[in-house]
Amino acid sequence: LAFADQAGNLAGTLFPLSLPPYLLFLYFICQDCNGLSPTAKAGFTSLLAFVFATVATSVVAVKSYGLNLANVDWLHSGAEQLLSFTNVCNVVGLKLTLDAYSAGGGATPPPSGGALSSPAFKLIGCAAAATCLATWAAAGGVLEGHTPYLGGAGNLPGGLWTVGFAEPANALSVPTWTIHVSSLLEWLVAMGLVWRLGTASGNPKWRGLTWGMIPSHSSGVCACVYHFFYNAESLQFIVLAQAALTLLGNCTLAFAAWRLAASNGYAFSLPSLGDPGGGEAAEEQEGAAAAAVARAAAADTPAAAAASAAASAGVDGSGGDLSGLLLVLAVSVASSYVIKYGETLLPVVAEGDSLAVQVLAPLMVVAATGFNCWKWWQRSQEDRDFGGLI
Repeated sequence: LAFADQAGNLAGTLFPLSLPPYLLFLYFICQDCNGLSPTAKAGFTSLLAFVFATVATSVVAVKSYGLNLANVDWLHSGAEQLLSFTNVCNVVGLKLTLDAYSAGGGATPPPSGGALSSPAFKLIGCAAAATCLATWAAAGGVLEGHTPYLGGAGNLPGGLWTVGFAEPANALSVPTWTIHVSSLLEWLVAMGLVWRLGTASGNPKWRGLTWGMIPSHSSGVCACVYHFFYNAESLQFIVLAQAALTLLGNCTLAFAAWRLAASNGYAFSLPSLGDPGGGEAAEEQEGAAAAAVARAAAADTPAAAAASAAASAGVDGSGGDLSGLLLVLAVSVASSYVIKYGETLLPVVAEGDSLAVQVLAPLMVVAATGFNCWKWWQRSQEDRDFGGLI
């Protein structure tokens, strides 16, 4: 599953290696003992569509246009939009999960169905098909190497923005920047909702999952930094960092999801098949189940219920509301204009082969990651809910 435009380097090896740990993450996070809503399960699962779409579109970009995927705007966003749609489902699904925990006074919600019981897959598919059709129609049925996504809707007309340097042909369109920025913001909102699940449920392992989500966000930052400098060839090490962080992030997600499931009573065992050792395995599983029952009983005591209800009442879950999603969209669109046209005022951005670019790019990634880590560390020192969506 190596991306066609990265098949000859280490990044092309690391990207496919990140798939198995993500599948492990899905296995553990979707366990019923975690109380995740079907929409959240569908959201995390639908990320696989983004992965396979990226593989397919990278092949088309190389074979049809002789360009890497990042330089073909309509193909690039055609795949990237699936990540944004997935993150919207994650946010909505996590909000539903948070509501269920809060309604139950912190108790784990009963099983509510698997990913297929949610309409998320159909909605994502319809939205993706609609945007692809709109892009094709806007291009007059002729899709070329630098055809903009959605016809470049929102791009300033030629001659209107005359300050700064002229953008290269592979500059991202406003809709494509919006997709990228919204994906990053949506993931941050999802991290916040997961953190708040730790408060509502009284289980700190949820907060461990938030920490496990940080490398995945940093991977997305790498992609945006690479695009900010117009996909400069000198920044291939940023692509490698993105691939490494994707692999690391999927591993930390899998580990955090396993810890969460185990804390909620999950215990793995193989079928005995008549093996005498099967009795021991069954006893271990019964012991884990008994421990989970004991924890649930403890949570049902008046004092624990009151404490959990108080914590739940102080949790802000507005990130998954319509108003929260619209705010993320508005900030994403505004940020896209600032990034796309503001960077033309910085001459160094166009100097892709310069040492300055090779120094600035990793500093941007490190700064964003460092701030993210500091933010969650600060929140871990406080007992109250943090303000805002992210």
